[in-house]
Amino acid sequence: MTPIDFKELTPLCQAGIVWGFFWRCIATALGSALCGALLGGIVGFVLGISGIARSAIPMIGGLLGLLTGLFFFYLYVRWLLVSRLGAFRLVLVLAD
Repeated sequence: MTPIDFKELTPLCQAGIVWGFFWRCIATALGSALCGALLGGIVGFVLGISGIARSAIPMIGGLLGLLTGLFFFYLYVRWLLVSRLGAFRLVLVLAD
């Protein structure tokens, strides 16, 4: 396995790698937004009818949104590490 510098790739190969990052990022962001909205709506409704103080609901919703975003970010990184980006794959190497 030979490391390749990104700057040494042809512009077409660079574009393929950038596109691979971009569309996966957009898909992950949309999934995160949809799941966050769904979870926020359900939890907000449940907390609203359960009698929790109105001032606590936005804080709980924000925490839930943060956790959802972090989970989807983790999925994004894992997806990048197992996917092909054009003719290439990302590989982790130990940095000295």
